[in-house]
Amino acid sequence: MSQTTSTHTPFATENWEAGSEQTTTTACLIKAGQVLDKRTPMGMVAASGEFKEWDPDASDGSEVATRITPFAIDTTGAAKEQQLIKGGLFNPELVQWPAGTTDAQKRAAFVGSPISLQTLR
Repeated sequence: MSQTTSTHTPFATENWEAGSEQTTTTACLIKAGQVLDKRTPMGMVAASGEFKEWDPDASDGSEVATRITPFAIDTTGAAKEQQLIKGGLFNPELVQWPAGTTDAQKRAAFVGSPISLQTLR
């Protein structure tokens, strides 16, 4: 009788939620002209009330991260209303940070909002 060896890779789970806090979402208007990955930090443009990808170097309000995309969003055709995460405790290693984001910017990103980040150990 011959034996076979399994090459099956165990199912890998993502540990997005980093604690027992409830994840909350709310409807937000997403600025036109963006293709956003799942888990992208978002900031609100003060003049329009629209959300766009967080930019820590901006001065239009979007330099303050207050939301996260729960799924990919495409607004290349027009602005659209979508649910965004507004609260919860999440793994910062799975956030889709903009290129060049420093560790200090990541630590400060959601300060003052109901979103908290906690690295899993």
